[in-house]
Amino acid sequence: MSCHNCAQRTLGLFVRSIAGVESSFTSSCRTQTRARLLSTGRQPFKSDGTVSSPRKAAVDHTTKEDTANERSERLPWQIQKAAMKEKLGGEAWNPRKKLSPDTMEGIRHLHSTQPDKFTSSILASHFKVSPEAIRRILKSKWRPSDEEYEDRMQRWNKRGERIWTNLVEMGVKPPKKWREMGVGRATGGEKPKWKSNMRNMVHVHDSASNNFVVDDGDIIPIVDGSGKSRQPTSIPLAQRI
Repeated sequence: MSCHNCAQRTLGLFVRSIAGVESSFTSSCRTQTRARLLSTGRQPFKSDGTVSSPRKAAVDHTTKEDTANERSERLPWQIQKAAMKEKLGGEAWNPRKKLSPDTMEGIRHLHSTQPDKFTSSILASHFKVSPEAIRRILKSKWRPSDEEYEDRMQRWNKRGERIWTNLVEMGVKPPKKWREMGVGRATGGEKPKWKSNMRNMVHVHDSASNNFVVDDGDIIPIVDGSGKSRQPTSIPLAQRI
């Protein structure tokens, strides 16, 4: 039996020597040994245990430096805009309620004349907007030119006309300014909806609070569509003269 095994082993060695075939295990071991002998540098390790090549680490370092340079070159308003966008979950700053240009100028005037009294929180509570909106209004240094101001007022009037047209459909009487512009005007001899039995289907009030009074009188309210209506205060004739 042993002679048979020896003969089989000798035959196998003879065939391998002629064909040049080696076992896969022996070749893999030799390849790993050769790789270990040729690699003289120590490769950096990552926190997760994997090995990163020096070339990739250099590229990552260069990318981080470029990002840091871009951040340092950005203007302050660009940094604040990016921070606000990140705070809002990737969405741009777009408040649901918008204040008119005249109202924003009034906010700046109140804060500049009496900053201790008209703080951001008080103005935000009065105008029913977020403190962030008030902060952005007060911090803005941009002032429109005459042409830009006229364009803004036209866009604001179109927005107000669209809002009051929708409110008229719900039976709300528009102010005199919008009635003169044709908002809510009926055709064909019919009564306007705000004069019919379907009037006052919704309550539209201003956003001015009862306790928000300045020395020169109340601030001009803005249409908000929420909150309770403010009852008109009766001033004696002696004080009005």
